Amino acid sequence: MNSKENSAPFPGLIAHHSGSCPATGHAEAFHHATVCQGLDASTYFARSGIAELAENNEGLCTFWLGDDLALYQTTNAPLVDDEDLAPSINANAELFGSFLGSLPAQDERRKAKRAVVERVLGSNRFVTSLDPHVREMAQHYLREVAGRSLPLQDFCLHMVARIDSGLPGVLDFHQKPLTHYLQSTEYGVIARDFFEIASEVISKMNPESIENADMIVEMTRDMLDSNYESIVRAPPTNMILAQFDCFSRPFTRETIRTLDAASLKELGTIIVATYDTTALSLLWTLTYLEDNPAEKERLLGVVDNPEQALDEAYLLVLEAIRLGGSNPTALWRRTNRPIRIRHRGTEVTIPANTMLWLDRRRANRDASLFPHAERFDTDNIRQLIRNQTSHGQAVSLLARNRYEINSFNMVNTHRSPRKCPGRLFSVREQALILTELYRLYKVCVTEADSTLAPHSSMPRPRRSGNIILTARAAAL
Repeated sequence: MNSKENSAPFPGLIAHHSGSCPATGHAEAFHHATVCQGLDASTYFARSGIAELAENNEGLCTFWLGDDLALYQTTNAPLVDDEDLAPSINANAELFGSFLGSLPAQDERRKAKRAVVERVLGSNRFVTSLDPHVREMAQHYLREVAGRSLPLQDFCLHMVARIDSGLPGVLDFHQKPLTHYLQSTEYGVIARDFFEIASEVISKMNPESIENADMIVEMTRDMLDSNYESIVRAPPTNMILAQFDCFSRPFTRETIRTLDAASLKELGTIIVATYDTTALSLLWTLTYLEDNPAEKERLLGVVDNPEQALDEAYLLVLEAIRLGGSNPTALWRRTNRPIRIRHRGTEVTIPANTMLWLDRRRANRDASLFPHAERFDTDNIRQLIRNQTSHGQAVSLLARNRYEINSFNMVNTHRSPRKCPGRLFSVREQALILTELYRLYKVCVTEADSTLAPHSSMPRPRRSGNIILTARAAAL
């Protein structure tokens, strides 16, 4: 196959979109649209005609990005095993150091690193044990900001960061919480935008955006040193202590001072991931909810019943993840060997080094799965639950073998061994925040716009607007 001729690699088997340039296919147009014009990748695929071609051909088509063959997908059904693909952060590995996403799925080191997070944030027993702490810290933050008009984005980010700093056995940043770094003139950019930088590299294929990303090394070192006393006194589940055990290094000030950059990047990635994507997801939930009176009234109708309110809040969070998300709108991984996929009843061999693109924003709007695919409606989640043969609860949609909603994987693969290990914690934390927020306060969000913001690799509302809280009787 020769990209210079922009030929269809699988004529008669998989549809092919040639693009505007005979020599490079979509390479120049994609770069101009995403990097220069600020479009997200999913919007480019829609405007270029790639998405329509795939949807007219059972969710798949191919195109060329310069010398790279790309297989593009608009459904969340897994096509391959994880072992068929290069590690999930292969394209931006230098940002994350020795983070688990840089290792093959079967690597024993990756399994040990994943366990550091999964045994805490992926344990339903541990996560639910945090409920009273999440509620208490949410209440404390809400009392502080009630009556003030705040940017909704800052409200979500600072509340989640405050809570995550103080939860016992998670980070235990009691001396200098994460909110300090969000406000820091020295580290604020990296504390707020680390995943924006990483997403720009992979979703828009723009390696130049890595500039200044190495600040995470010194920020992480400062976090560990400044919170040393509270970490050494932390419960045994503490993820920082567990990570040092993985490094086979004692948690001492001397070790912190001499820890290598790759290890600090790994730790920094785990720390930022704890709050950043959760806050973005909460931002989408509140933006959609405050623009949807029917859904808001449904929550308010049960908000004084803790169990019913939490069930309803789960539906709202999952629906916001589906429609808005907290990962770039389209992501890719590269095949590391020839793989066979089945398409339209025929087996097709996809060569090694092919880019496998998942347009997750479009896949999460699959009309065959979601009755109201283009709008915020918790009936979309209820429909998935009704379709289940067992475990008829919203939380079961987060299982590794559930693929209908993609916001916890870069690309769906069979059995999803890389599905975000903190997803149970993230969704429950957001649901608890919602129940406390609407139980205790009247919420007013103004000037929000839920269309996608340009020049943002992470999916954000064009305008997050402002929020102001007025205490109900229960909060006084």
